[in-house]
Amino acid sequence: MKKTKKMLSFVLSMLLIVTMFPTMAFAKEEAKTWKFGELSLKAGDVLGKDTEIKNDAENREIRILSEKTNPDEKKDQKDDKERIKTEKEAVIAAAASWNLKDLTEKAKKAPADYLLKKADSWNGSWIVTKIAETETKDAIEIQVRTYEYAAVTEIQGIPKEIPGTTALTGKAVPENADQKQITWEITDAGMTGAVLDGTNLKVTNAGTVKLLATIKDGKKTGVDFTQEFTVIVKAADYTKVTEALALIPEDMGRYTEESAAAVQKAKDAVKENLPSAEQETVNGYAAAIQTAVNALTLLGADYTEVDAVLAKVPGDLSIYTEESVEALNAVIASIDRTKTIEEQQAVAAYAEALENAIAALVRKPVPADYQGVEELLGKIPKDLSIYTEKSVKALNAAKEAIVWDLDDSRQEEVDQFAENLKAALDGLTLKPADYSAVDAALAKVSNDLSIYTEESIQPLQTAINSVESGKTILDQAEVDGWAAAIENALAGLQVRKADYSKVEEAIKKIPADLSLYTDASVKALEDAKNSVVTERPVTEQESVDGYAKKIEAAIAGLTYKDADYSKVDAAVKKIPNDLKKYTDESVKAVNDAKAAIVRGKNITEQKTVDGYAAALEKAIAGLKQKPMTAQNLPKITKGVNQSGMQGKELSFTADFEAKDLKKVLIDQKEIDAKNYVTAGKENTQVTLKAEYTKSLAEGKHTISIVSSKGQADTVFYLKKATKSPDTGDRTQVMLWVILLGVSAAAVVGAVVYRKREK
Repeated sequence: MKKTKKMLSFVLSMLLIVTMFPTMAFAKEEAKTWKFGELSLKAGDVLGKDTEIKNDAENREIRILSEKTNPDEKKDQKDDKERIKTEKEAVIAAAASWNLKDLTEKAKKAPADYLLKKADSWNGSWIVTKIAETETKDAIEIQVRTYEYAAVTEIQGIPKEIPGTTALTGKAVPENADQKQITWEITDAGMTGAVLDGTNLKVTNAGTVKLLATIKDGKKTGVDFTQEFTVIVKAADYTKVTEALALIPEDMGRYTEESAAAVQKAKDAVKENLPSAEQETVNGYAAAIQTAVNALTLLGADYTEVDAVLAKVPGDLSIYTEESVEALNAVIASIDRTKTIEEQQAVAAYAEALENAIAALVRKPVPADYQGVEELLGKIPKDLSIYTEKSVKALNAAKEAIVWDLDDSRQEEVDQFAENLKAALDGLTLKPADYSAVDAALAKVSNDLSIYTEESIQPLQTAINSVESGKTILDQAEVDGWAAAIENALAGLQVRKADYSKVEEAIKKIPADLSLYTDASVKALEDAKNSVVTERPVTEQESVDGYAKKIEAAIAGLTYKDADYSKVDAAVKKIPNDLKKYTDESVKAVNDAKAAIVRGKNITEQKTVDGYAAALEKAIAGLKQKPMTAQNLPKITKGVNQSGMQGKELSFTADFEAKDLKKVLIDQKEIDAKNYVTAGKENTQVTLKAEYTKSLAEGKHTISIVSSKGQADTVFYLKKATKSPDTGDRTQVMLWVILLGVSAAAVVGAVVYRKREK
């Protein structure tokens, strides 16, 4: 009978639950609220993890007992409550109950702790499904059921490929998931320039974007759900742009500057790798290039080279032989000014013929006046080591650019040599003084000087305050004196404990300029000096005195460096291998200067050694070539007035033997031998390397091939290099992306069908 009643009670409870929750979701229907003092419960409430109640395991009933509860149970209840409070995630206790009166009083005092309310911070809560008075009216019966947390399993609705800026409309699965709010993050924008504007994914270029979607508490409370997505931003089709670029002529120099600039402007406007959403813009690039190409206008023949060569014709031709002047006038008279660009080669031939005719002018020899140059050379300081490397380099360049034994027809060039030399002399700049010793000394000054006596600190402050910035190398002794003063003051600092006077005396003996000594001996001195440990107590005075002995020994061991003969060696290397072409007097001056060199001097005699170099340099600079007739001057036989392209090799041939080659000048400046190669024996071929021509500006340049027999000159012209456009063919990549998308769709369809069959 009892079993039947118990069963009947269970059935009635279940019927009540079904009536209150027909959809098994949280109850939203009106429910009667039972109130006892401040304690309030209603159907649909969730009992939190801190709720202490009694559980009927069979019917899942919670009974809050009235005052008729057995008093003997109170102790057991108290113990059980303490146990519940210590559990990390409390579940409904099997042997815990509340006295109704006590519960009501507790709820009045602290409602927040005792009112039963929805618990959203843990999984496995208890949902109130029934509230009713018991038959005996001595208790309230509350029925509950467990609540299972609905976790997110997937986010759907994000496309694998987009044409451009797209809204991210992802959807959480399943639909009844407790948490559905998605937040987005770009983990790798690639080359797309992707940014997030709310849920909008904004892109500027094609490529691949990696995204991370997060749903807070998506798996369960405190555990987020995350899912990664890879989205391909489809690239626009640049086929028409490539086709339009292919229509641009290679030689744009044949067209007017305005029409060529329009083509270049349309070409430069093209932006690469735009997304497919910008296809109309990409097609616009192609149309603009096509229009500009169609509008190209041919130029007339260019007589610039002819006019440039005509400008070289000497104003006074009376100083040349009648035969060479008649040949020049005949070339000038043959020039036809009606040629077009299609006949540009004929116009170039005029310029070449003019160049040859001018080069063939035979002049009555009259030496140019080099007096101004020689006077300025005599003003060059003997010791250039005190000036900046840049200003000395400019002076040496001006000296090396001087070409001697020119006739008066080139007096203007000689005067220019003098002007360049004067400018370089005026530009000599004294080196700044070396403050490294001062900086090193200042770096040694401790931030905390309180450990030293006031008497020893004062000299240090005075030495530091005496330092002035902006001194030149001529003031180096004064600057070094400041460093020495600081060093001496540092060495004179007296710690209030051990006596360092012997150490300070030893440091004072260190020469102010240690650059005169070998690195090994200076290092030994520095090591001895750096081994000093300050602030030792007086009980370690013997160790402190040992520092002084080490420094004294290191000073005694200082060894002068050898003098630097690098300038002498450099000057010796400048002596020409073949001195036969120079006058006996100038060659004797070189030999005498070389013979005067004495090896083995130390650094204290550096001025004497530098004097050897200066004397030898002066003697080499004073070498005078023996007279040479104008008919035998070398000339360029191939490559005259040629045109080329930046980044391409250019070759020139001069009519002298390769062994006589001295140097190559471009635009009157000597270039490094690594920038060209030579070939030939009886005639010398000089080929400018492609990497070097790439560094030269577009337009006209001069080349001078200098030999021991003279200098051969001509001009050449460079055009801007052209580049082939990137076709951007990505057909194969797109085909694989499409096949991958179809395969993924087939897999998803198969999974859905199998679930439905089940």
